[in-house]
Amino acid sequence: MFSTPLFGQDAREIVNRYLDTVSNGNINNWNKIKSIYKESVSYYSQQDFEHKVDFLKKDKASFSKSFLVLPHEHKIELYADSAFTNLSSSFYYLENRSILLIGNVPPIIKQPPPRDEFFSHHHPVEIWKRMDKSKSVELLGIKEFPTEELTCYEIKINAKGRNDYLYINTKTFFLEYWSGNEEGDRSALGKYDNYQKVEGFLMPMSVSSMKNGIVFYWNHTKKIQINADIDPEIFEYKEK
Repeated sequence: MFSTPLFGQDAREIVNRYLDTVSNGNINNWNKIKSIYKESVSYYSQQDFEHKVDFLKKDKASFSKSFLVLPHEHKIELYADSAFTNLSSSFYYLENRSILLIGNVPPIIKQPPPRDEFFSHHHPVEIWKRMDKSKSVELLGIKEFPTEELTCYEIKINAKGRNDYLYINTKTFFLEYWSGNEEGDRSALGKYDNYQKVEGFLMPMSVSSMKNGIVFYWNHTKKIQINADIDPEIFEYKEK
């Protein structure tokens, strides 16, 4: 059952309503997730983005399998076909190193970037951490997105010198958009939609990134399994 906009609602209450809605009633439920397996179709190209191409009109998608065992083992396989027979690239994101295998290019092995105190593989958990450590949480008002017929609460979270802007649907309390980076660039937005229930959680099956209204990345999850039985050998990389 949808509700009407809570104009007198405190900003923290609105964010907590979003967190409860997608977390099966308690943000700590995300701790029960030990592994995730996903199959997705996605597209990303920084080069095309710089030439201002609208990627949603281009047929250049990659098909991916993602294997995640928390907290540190993550592997993504990219395929040229939806049947997952033509492997094009593999990416290992491990605790002590990242390994990028792209086509015939020699392996790129480097130290993984440091994780800050807010990092989480789950967006609701990261938002909860930022709000918990925040200097301020403000309700800036109601923002309309006419082309999508969306009405959202616009909320600003200031934590450790960074501002994050959340756009939470006034009816469903789903997170629709999120803007946040160290540079304070609000022209960059992440969009989250097509929420579906997965083992009690509500997760967006479609995620995209845009800058100045131009989409340069999108990902549609076709299959997802929580606490999947993932073979540890998947994360083993043997140098040739």
